[in-house]
Amino acid sequence: MSVTVLLNSALLKFGQTPQNARFSDDFYSAINDAQNDFATSRSWGFLRTSGNVTTTADTQTVALPSNYGKPYNDRGALRITSPAASSGDKVQLMPYEQWLSSYWEDGTDTGEPTYAYIQGSSLYLSPTPDAVYIIAMQYYKIPTVIADSSTDITIPTEYLEVLKKMVYRRLQDDGYSSVQELQISDTDIQRLIGNCAKDDIKKFGGMTFNLDSLTYKRRTV
Repeated sequence: MSVTVLLNSALLKFGQTPQNARFSDDFYSAINDAQNDFATSRSWGFLRTSGNVTTTADTQTVALPSNYGKPYNDRGALRITSPAASSGDKVQLMPYEQWLSSYWEDGTDTGEPTYAYIQGSSLYLSPTPDAVYIIAMQYYKIPTVIADSSTDITIPTEYLEVLKKMVYRRLQDDGYSSVQELQISDTDIQRLIGNCAKDDIKKFGGMTFNLDSLTYKRRTV
């Protein structure tokens, strides 16, 4: 389902015309809000992606990719790929509070980055990089902002039925009345999202807990 198909469906459902600029604006706000709400309802496998950031010598921060949403919760989510001498080394990502309580002193040093935390749209590295490093990142991306009918919808095609219902629900909240009876409940939407989640898990796997083999020990009784 393209943006055009979804827009035409909404125009028909709510008895509007393409010339109604206000409805078009409300539609695009609704579809972007619906995409964002869907994307943040769980950690979707289809949103997992990778990218690189390149550090600058003697600079603690580096800008995150423009589509960065949230970190992939894995100890290997950040790995140095360049220079060759450091290739494969991990950079442990952690909350700022954890870094502040345990590794603050490293922030005054320079060297190969070992720890990192995120604030705003920047990645903070510790120690401060002493050279140019390329760091590969695994993360969850944010949906592309839909500005017009030519923009691609980030949500996979097989999940667009729930996206359509979420858009309709928002248009109802904006005061538009459907031409035909239209009843959409939060329970209905959550049920559909749950079905999408089951499909996503089948394709990409569910959440797993990675235990460090160096510190985790199995004890038998």
